[in-house]
Amino acid sequence: MDYNDFELVAFRVLCLAAALPLVAIGIHVHVRRGARAGHWYMVLGCLGSIVYGLFAGPAVGAVFPPPYVPGLSEGKGLDLRGISLVFGSWFGGLLGALATLATFATSQAVRRRRQRRAARSAHMPAPGTGLDQAGPAQARNARSSI
Repeated sequence: MDYNDFELVAFRVLCLAAALPLVAIGIHVHVRRGARAGHWYMVLGCLGSIVYGLFAGPAVGAVFPPPYVPGLSEGKGLDLRGISLVFGSWFGGLLGALATLATFATSQAVRRRRQRRAARSAHMPAPGTGLDQAGPAQARNARSSI
């Protein structure tokens, strides 16, 4: 595996490394934490994605530098090796922020839908009581005549 292959693999990993954990954390926050935790998740997830996009690519490039090539080190060409690491971290940060916003929006939609259903079922009369089609006064009259 040469450096070009490593760069392609690292690009793909950097693109997905922010989004996948953020979605998993978002699901955990939705299931286990309260409604207020979702807002903290959104803010911290977006900020973390920005930080990831700025620093992940250069950090991987510093840990795994490109091999020495005499022609490029003498200034005879434009050395763009490692630039895909930077682009990968940018795409990963953007994808992480979008995944955070999508997870937050889905979580809020599910919460609101559950609240609407709970509110609607709390105001609905029980079936078979006569309140489902007639008003309360008519139901009271129907029960007293029995």
